Amino acid sequence: MRPIIFLFLIGLTVFSAVAARAQTTPPAKKAPATIAGRVTLDNHGAPGVHVMLKPHTDDGGVSVGFGSEQAPALGATTDADGRYRLADVPPGSYRVSAFAPAHAVEGESNPFTPGKTVNVAEGENVENVDFSLTRGAVITGRVIDEKDRPVIAEPVSAYKLDVDGKRQSIGFPNFVRWQTDDRGVYRIFGLEPGRYLVAAGVSSDDRLNNLGGIGGGYRQTFHPDAVEEAQAKIVEVKSGEEAANIDITIAPPVKGYAVTGRVVEADTNKPIPDVTVNYNTAGRRTNSPRAGSAVTNSLGEFRFEDLPPNNYSAFVVNTRGVIPTFGDQVTFDVTAGDVSGLEIRMQREATISGTVAIEGSNDPALRAKLAQVNLIAYGGSGPARVVIWPGGNRTISPNGTFKLSDVKPGKARITMGPIGPKGFALLRIEHNGVEVKEFNVNAGDQITGVRLVFAYGNSVIAGRVEVKGGALPPGARLEVTAWRQGEAMIGQRDISAEVDGRGQFVIEGLSQGTYKLVLTSENIFNLLRVEQMVAIAGEGRHEVTIVVDLTPKERNK
Repeated sequence: MRPIIFLFLIGLTVFSAVAARAQTTPPAKKAPATIAGRVTLDNHGAPGVHVMLKPHTDDGGVSVGFGSEQAPALGATTDADGRYRLADVPPGSYRVSAFAPAHAVEGESNPFTPGKTVNVAEGENVENVDFSLTRGAVITGRVIDEKDRPVIAEPVSAYKLDVDGKRQSIGFPNFVRWQTDDRGVYRIFGLEPGRYLVAAGVSSDDRLNNLGGIGGGYRQTFHPDAVEEAQAKIVEVKSGEEAANIDITIAPPVKGYAVTGRVVEADTNKPIPDVTVNYNTAGRRTNSPRAGSAVTNSLGEFRFEDLPPNNYSAFVVNTRGVIPTFGDQVTFDVTAGDVSGLEIRMQREATISGTVAIEGSNDPALRAKLAQVNLIAYGGSGPARVVIWPGGNRTISPNGTFKLSDVKPGKARITMGPIGPKGFALLRIEHNGVEVKEFNVNAGDQITGVRLVFAYGNSVIAGRVEVKGGALPPGARLEVTAWRQGEAMIGQRDISAEVDGRGQFVIEGLSQGTYKLVLTSENIFNLLRVEQMVAIAGEGRHEVTIVVDLTPKERNK
């Protein structure tokens, strides 16, 4: 049975002193490198463990899975002493991970990106990328309904608790999800030692975020039979031990009701067919399904089924190319019966179109690369609905023109989206020859004569993080984000890199300009934030040092 692991991330920050220096050096010829280390179990070498090397995504720091082809992982197996070596590694940024599913890996804090970051330079031999394993704990039991029948293929979650007996904060892999078999039996293995809450069924938050799988529509129920988390019984496990008979009597689904309505054009009252309408809860929260969608029929009608009592909102999320429209969300209450007569009135949205240029360059290869840049127009209460395809959303054509559709009325600003090639920065936006920061958009406007001017560069920041006055907690993951200053857009695309175990990071694809480097951590409870300005004056490699000062500060008397 395959486990499904989910994670919620949060950024936490502390202000510290910063020191930096920058210098430019010419690029060197690239040569392969090696990465080596040791995997141990109970302080002894662990033989036969598969160690994998996977490159970071090259999409501006955002990992997406559009089915696009990805580079295969390099791998090696540990020897009798637990040692491994990965040879012929091209220079770049990687994650090295030890695959040991029945064990817990010390310091692992992100199941979406397991392992350790290693930034490898040309010809470098990186040693001591080590992993320490502990024998995983097991929680197993059976899930039954109120009539003692087995509940089959139902998700089961194990939520790890902190020292105060609460779920670990968002930003930690605080739950692991498995499924029951045909007997209603589940078995969760490879857990870290600690205290857990175990629950069957899918929570309302998971359903809203599409993290729950299908399941049987049951309310989430904690061991042994609690629908409220406060009444759940805590399960404690130690390394290599098994907690058995952690059974759950799952609560039955809440009775649901039907909700119907229609989507129409605001100015003509004509129905709008074939658009997707979503709903989710807008106010009170319960452990019941609270998110879903429906597509309008030829009469513009939609129907939601089996909604339990709650307060909801409904809104259009996809016009499917019928007509560019926008509309406000509609709120409604489900109490003890069906709801009908909802109406979402849609107005025609605006378009912004024009040409693009690269400052100081007419290189056809660069222009072709620019056509992969993703553009977004932020207007009204949110961004334009732009479909993001692998390599760009094709809003920039190879002939140097662009068109943004579905722009909402209000003040609209154009920005680069999170997906696309590195090296580009939006310098300025012109409308009929005059530089502008934003557009005043009315419903149905067709704004033309816009010119977007980009810069392009291949500069690299090769950074080093020094920690003084203390030590970071085990498993701390640091990330450095570069924000280009003085750009034309709001919500500009950031370029990020993770700091490896040696305190090194590399940020590539930077154009000339001034950048704010922001160092944060995804899993340090204390506030950690270090900022530093760096000027990129030319092509090549720029070396930067960021100092994190953990020296305790005296309080004012």
